[in-house]
Amino acid sequence: MVKNDWPILDRWWPERDQWSRPKYGLMLLMLFLVLGALPYGLINRFSAWRGVSSLKVEMGLDWDLPFVPWMVIPYYSFYLYFPIAAWIGASEKHRHHGLLFFQRLVVSAWVAFALFLIFPVEIELRSQAYGAEGFFGLLMSALHDADAPYNAWPSIHVLLSILVVFFVRFVGQENGTWSMPLAIAVWTSCALLVASTALIKQHYVFDGISGTALAFGLWYGWIRPALN
Repeated sequence: MVKNDWPILDRWWPERDQWSRPKYGLMLLMLFLVLGALPYGLINRFSAWRGVSSLKVEMGLDWDLPFVPWMVIPYYSFYLYFPIAAWIGASEKHRHHGLLFFQRLVVSAWVAFALFLIFPVEIELRSQAYGAEGFFGLLMSALHDADAPYNAWPSIHVLLSILVVFFVRFVGQENGTWSMPLAIAVWTSCALLVASTALIKQHYVFDGISGTALAFGLWYGWIRPALN
């Protein structure tokens, strides 16, 4: 079983298996933030500066779907997935699983980044994202200020959240803690997140479909076999 895709980590942190759980989890989280989140932001700004849209992936359904302001909450829940996955992956029993998963999660994000750069698409739905008031309005404004309407497909929200849920399920099944009520709660939360990408007019429907397809392909074809 592969335990580490990046042998350089063995030279940098040879004693990492002796670290406390919070320290190990922070290491996993920092790997993702530096190698995943930071490049996303840079590519997003570069695409906005370039101002090129190479494909038309929109469909009539994109404009027919309503704008649902409260769905911004499930959209923001995306940022909780990674600390949760890091904490789960930092347990003593699953540290080799956690490290390998986060390494391949980062590479999965890089696959999406390559598509963002090769096939840039501008998301033209924000004209429908109006009417949000109060707290929902503040969240929508912050989102629009931070994220230019590019990096469309595959939706990175959809891709990475599904991969994290697959990992949480894998560890739960290994530990015997994955139950039907937990599965319903977790997958419902993930489904709301996926739906939110279109219902707050942040993504086209195609972005969610392509993100889901890529997540399933990467998990079952590349990540899950290595963890097993």
